[in-house]
Amino acid sequence: MATRLSPHRAYPAASEFAHFATQLVQQLQATDQGWLYGSNAPTRLSATREDRKRIELDLTPFQAPPFSADAKRWFSHVNSLTQLISAYRQAKASCIQEPHKQVHPYAAEYLESRFEAAQSQYSAEDAQRIAQWVSQLDVYAAVKAVECLIDCRDNLTLFEIADQHDWLLLFDHLAIRCGSGRDQQAEQLTAQLQSQHGYVQSQVESERFYQFEDGWNASPLYKMLDNGQVIRLFIDQSDAADHQQIIQHWNHCYGFTAHHLALRAVKVSNGCCHAVPLKTFIEALNQTAITTLTATGFYTQGLLEQVFLKPHINPDIPADILRSLRAIDPKLSRSIQNGKLIELVSRRELPAALVEDFFSLYGLPAHKKPVSTPIYPYFLPAQAAHVIRTSIGYSARED
Repeated sequence: MATRLSPHRAYPAASEFAHFATQLVQQLQATDQGWLYGSNAPTRLSATREDRKRIELDLTPFQAPPFSADAKRWFSHVNSLTQLISAYRQAKASCIQEPHKQVHPYAAEYLESRFEAAQSQYSAEDAQRIAQWVSQLDVYAAVKAVECLIDCRDNLTLFEIADQHDWLLLFDHLAIRCGSGRDQQAEQLTAQLQSQHGYVQSQVESERFYQFEDGWNASPLYKMLDNGQVIRLFIDQSDAADHQQIIQHWNHCYGFTAHHLALRAVKVSNGCCHAVPLKTFIEALNQTAITTLTATGFYTQGLLEQVFLKPHINPDIPADILRSLRAIDPKLSRSIQNGKLIELVSRRELPAALVEDFFSLYGLPAHKKPVSTPIYPYFLPAQAAHVIRTSIGYSARED
């Protein structure tokens, strides 16, 4: 069970979170052009996208008590790849039991194959870097992040790029793909994460559940850690009536390992964190062999920007899985080869004057060193649908 911390003062009411958002909206309107303000929604910003559609963002922070960054219990003393994998197995055994009824045995085989391949691809320094990074998370996110980072050595190139530019590379979110809505796996997992690991749904009604026209839905979950790290989870599943939607098939093939890990970079200067824009990160990636897919439209004025890296292709899908997918839709048998993904995210940081107020909402003292505090804490459904669509559309035949 996650360890909840005793707040340093009485836990604030929802009205204090809304008041904070109202102050933030007023500051942004005073300094930024392009945002429109609705007097009947003082906690929200709205603007017109590049395609002339209107977007609206509620800036009310999610309401939650702080919890311990408990992953350090397992990962803080790792010095080798063997120790990293051992710590991972112990941490995973402490986590919740996911509903594996519809998962193919290949899911476990695939994961073990990645750990075996890592023996020749990852150094002790790589293992130490991964362990140190996930030690700042909670145990559930740490387990899922290790599975993503060990999937391909190219993923660590992002950390090396960050080092070269004096950026901090941070955790942003994880996406866990469940099965079909017929089996209610997402609902089961969401309930367990809330009851056993301290995750919450946002009190902002529009951020509690997303329904997408592509035949899938998602339940976002949030958690605040005592070190100021926010853990975001995107728990998604195929709609019950959509047999072609790929999420259920990805879950059947790969299980509940994270579909993707999202990372973002910040630059620290004058004691404050500043977001590295997505375009800047992409330009840095252009100097390497790593490429990105189609980025979002950059229509939130930098509050939230997202793009996937090109997927790692897995050519070893079992024949029985491929046969069943071809019988439904030949495109599925190609898309299923897209292994775990890395997503790059940029979230604009809070004005310095509001950072201490933000942490006080969670009963946390001001941190001695700069801690990333994004203005917009949620997901933007239009952008989420866009980046997922680009990853599904990519296949090995396009390589």
